[in-house]
Amino acid sequence: MWTLDRDDGEFEPRRAPYVDGAWGRTANPNTVDGELQNMAAFGSGLSRMSAPRRAAAKAVVWLILIGVALTIVFGAIDIFRAW
Repeated sequence: MWTLDRDDGEFEPRRAPYVDGAWGRTANPNTVDGELQNMAAFGSGLSRMSAPRRAAAKAVVWLILIGVALTIVFGAIDIFRAW
């Protein structure tokens, strides 16, 4: 462990940044590893929420997923309509 000498001769341990236990390190959020780590952290936080806040968060996630699905469906319809 890295330590820092203080003037009085005592050692002060270095504080490490938050590291996710599954990866053992913080990942770059612009990579697949980082996205998986962010989703795991979101799920962990979601499980610790109170019931009303969890229901609201689930509703937001479902609305986002429905929006993505509708975008894919309408995009595919427009592609086939252009043929």
